[in-house]
Amino acid sequence: MTENDAQLLAADPTWWKAPVVATLLGLPLLVWELSLYGVDSYLSGPEVMIYGGFALLAIAWTLPRRRSARMLRITAACCALGCAVLPFVFLVMMAMAMASG
Repeated sequence: MTENDAQLLAADPTWWKAPVVATLLGLPLLVWELSLYGVDSYLSGPEVMIYGGFALLAIAWTLPRRRSARMLRITAACCALGCAVLPFVFLVMMAMAMASG
């Protein structure tokens, strides 16, 4: 095992930063959107995005705490945040379109 391999397998001291930011910003939006869109009995587009956001957030928290999984953890956290924000942006754009007449 080389020194570079040992560094990749070493514990990452900042493993928790990306999931915490995604959780603090995205989880309230995801819960609100689930209560808003979750009244349908079928899976529509926004619901799939919301459930995907919850799944990506869980993946960001449960990935191994090694340096080699850092980019995967950051990617999962950013995608979860994107899944939380996109239905909200769609809702705001639809409200603007309806209000403009």
